[in-house]
Amino acid sequence: MPSDPRTATFLFTDLENSTPLWENHPALMQELAGRHDTLLREAIERHRGRGVKTTGDGFHAVFNSVGSALAAALAGQLAISGESWPEATGSLRVRMGLHTGESRERDGDFYGTDVNRAARIMGVGHGGQILISEATAALARRALPEQIALAPLGKHRLRGLSTPEEIFQLTHPDLPADFPPLKSLSVYRHNLPVQLSSFVGRKKELADIRRLLQNTHLLTLLGPGGTGKTRLMLEAAEELIGDFRHGVWLVELASLTDPDRIAERVAAALTLQEQPGRLNLETVVDFLRHKELLLLLDNVEHLVREAAGLVEQLLTSCPRLKILVTGREALFIGGETTLQIPSLSLPAANHQVKPEVMQLSEGVQLFLARARDVHPAYELTPANAAAVAEIVRRLDGIPLALELAAARLRLLTAEQIAVRLNDRFRLLTGGRRTALPRQQTLQALIDWSWNLLDEPEQLLLMRLSVFSGGWSLEAAQQVAADEHLDEYAVFDQLEQLVNKSLVTVSYPPAGEARYGMLESIRQYGRDRLFASGAGEALRDRHAAYFAAFAEEVGPHLITSTMLSWTERVTVELDNLRAALAWSVDDRPDVALRIAGNLLYIEAHWLLPKEAQAWLEPVVEKARSQLAAGDSRISMHAYIKALMGLAVAFGMQGLDGSGRPHLIEAIDLARQHQERRLVAMGLAYKNVVNPFRMTDEQIAEVLEAMEISQAHGYTRELSWTKGLYGLALYARGKIKEGTALLEEAAEVIRKIDNPRMDAILYNMQGFIAQLNGDFAAALDYYRLALEKYSLLKARRQMASARSQLGHLLRRQGALEEAEAYYRQAGTAWQEIGHLAAVAHTLECFAFIAIARGSYEHAARLIGAAGRAREQLNARSNDPREIADLAEAMARLGEAMGEAARDEAVAAGARLDLIETLERVLAGETL
Repeated sequence: MPSDPRTATFLFTDLENSTPLWENHPALMQELAGRHDTLLREAIERHRGRGVKTTGDGFHAVFNSVGSALAAALAGQLAISGESWPEATGSLRVRMGLHTGESRERDGDFYGTDVNRAARIMGVGHGGQILISEATAALARRALPEQIALAPLGKHRLRGLSTPEEIFQLTHPDLPADFPPLKSLSVYRHNLPVQLSSFVGRKKELADIRRLLQNTHLLTLLGPGGTGKTRLMLEAAEELIGDFRHGVWLVELASLTDPDRIAERVAAALTLQEQPGRLNLETVVDFLRHKELLLLLDNVEHLVREAAGLVEQLLTSCPRLKILVTGREALFIGGETTLQIPSLSLPAANHQVKPEVMQLSEGVQLFLARARDVHPAYELTPANAAAVAEIVRRLDGIPLALELAAARLRLLTAEQIAVRLNDRFRLLTGGRRTALPRQQTLQALIDWSWNLLDEPEQLLLMRLSVFSGGWSLEAAQQVAADEHLDEYAVFDQLEQLVNKSLVTVSYPPAGEARYGMLESIRQYGRDRLFASGAGEALRDRHAAYFAAFAEEVGPHLITSTMLSWTERVTVELDNLRAALAWSVDDRPDVALRIAGNLLYIEAHWLLPKEAQAWLEPVVEKARSQLAAGDSRISMHAYIKALMGLAVAFGMQGLDGSGRPHLIEAIDLARQHQERRLVAMGLAYKNVVNPFRMTDEQIAEVLEAMEISQAHGYTRELSWTKGLYGLALYARGKIKEGTALLEEAAEVIRKIDNPRMDAILYNMQGFIAQLNGDFAAALDYYRLALEKYSLLKARRQMASARSQLGHLLRRQGALEEAEAYYRQAGTAWQEIGHLAAVAHTLECFAFIAIARGSYEHAARLIGAAGRAREQLNARSNDPREIADLAEAMARLGEAMGEAARDEAVAAGARLDLIETLERVLAGETL
């Protein structure tokens, strides 16, 4: 967690010209770098400093006292300069910078503007030089160490910092005194504006710009409005300024409306006088012809054709000129390199992510930095972390949107901002008065891009807004095409929207290209679509397309192509959710086609709670429509949806709640001669209790087995043979039961399907376990887990981990077992299977007993037992029942029955999930 702010002095060091030394003498430098590190570390530690981390070929250290920091810097410089370095490398020279200010510590590191200032001060120095900020100098003057003096070097602009810094040089008789001018922005030729806010993130993009500019004369930074292209370009220019002998010059084109005046604007930026009788472009070309200069053209999207012509002429006439451009689309001229600028990185989509982890996100960093402009003490806390994460994610990490959102902290909390983001265009209107009009509100920003589109592009952008989470080219053509915009026009206009950075495109390792929009652009397009009166028709077409997709998917999920189809479903989940949400109330037939074909047992990519939440309203609406005689409702899909709802309950351990739906489904399947659904339903109905089946239940399993045998339903046949084998085994018919399990395994081997392969491994593991071959059982269970992991089948993965934990625990491998239980417990909690969570606590209790932690074990058993009672979820597995009985007996022997029962009662007062979290954190109850 971040610490409270405190005052400290920060020291940064760097070995000058280390790159050529490493390239020319790699082996020798390995040795010398170690000696360099030792000398500096000793100087820092001798003067009570703390080394925070190494930074390349340098150090970052922190001191509580200014005097100690100065003494350490001096000692380090004297040690480095006094060392005898090999002739091959010459003397190693280290530059140093110190600054005193407020900062905060997080996970052993320091962050904040004052830390950055110390690093920037070091960065403008030369080898052998110690530079000090004005703040440090003011404190140091009170008690300068003997023979140390401070020489003023004047005010300097530092890269990435909004205010200039008065810099001083520490002098000492044994240190060199004469150095070249500092390498600050102040000594270079340029017209770069002072930045009034801090720069956040973008390390990768800055490195990419530097790398690409080494090999091209024209680099265009692409991205939609608000993604921070201008700010990134200026930061890159400040880093690159020392590479261009004739400077870096910015030409701002955002406010220019007359394309014929671009050359005039370039001439003005270069401070060139207009020459009578000559074109401005000729004057500019003559001036730049032999210059080694970087020209920045900012915001060319509304002048793209004319800008392309000017740039092409400049580059063909000025061989040493390099140009960096920002815009929404490429110039498309020879020699151009483009770099797509993404939004800032987002926090992980997990509400349990800790604040200190969230701050790794660039989007979160920017939001916090701008929040502190409003509230200087603003911090990320467990209380506001979820809201901040939601803001950053829903605003796609767009810098301008995040800045506008942070400005709203003057009136609202982060939580209040997050809940209002559905109305983001009215909410995010607090831009700077001095900013360009299009940068003052999110609405105006996207209006600017919209107005640069032609009519077919606007039409397609509106229509594509019905997609959620992206789309394929086929989907775009099927949903968005009509008599006004045919499939070929969709293809052509989609390319234009990609070129103009309003649509993104990604290329997965396998499969076809996928397209998407930033959420703010999508909402803007959706608002335009519904305002045009075409919204309902497009949403209907979207829902119909994904209903057909769902019907196509189902059969493939039981074939060898399951993995590729599962991946296709996974990437379309947001579209399927959107189609369901749109159709469930007024188009129940469409909703049922989706739910009935996707949201049943095969849909392991959905959490059971979510599947239940979708299926319940779909089933209820379809049931009422059937009662009303609605012929559009598919009985086949309705039966599968009923089964899916029953399974969704069962996957949460709520079999009793799902049973009525399953019975209704079986009855309807019988009435409508849906034989496969009858077999499937009977198998589902009895899978819950295979060890305690009644004669009636065994008869149902046999009926399902006979139907499957007669009609070649191999998957259902394997299930029912396996269930019958378990029932026989539970009744003491070990030989017959094992034989049936082996028959079931043989059936599965004939099915070319990854899911069935995993089931086969699981069954082989169980058979091996029955036969006492525990080593083989472990191997099979691990293979099953590997297959389920490949399928991303969360429930089955949790079950496989539990099985491995049980087997390892019974073999005495407690640490390995505990590791599997930890993973399984986390998964069961996420899935919402509280009965499985309770059993996991019991398993932790069994391990605790083996380790002699009896009180802890008894409390765990109490917490689990209370949960089972509330859930009406007593175990029906003979092994689980025997394990629990043995545990209670051992606890009675070790503690005495009265003490045991008292501890169990104390555990019964604990919350189930809270208890699990405490156990996973390693606490003892």
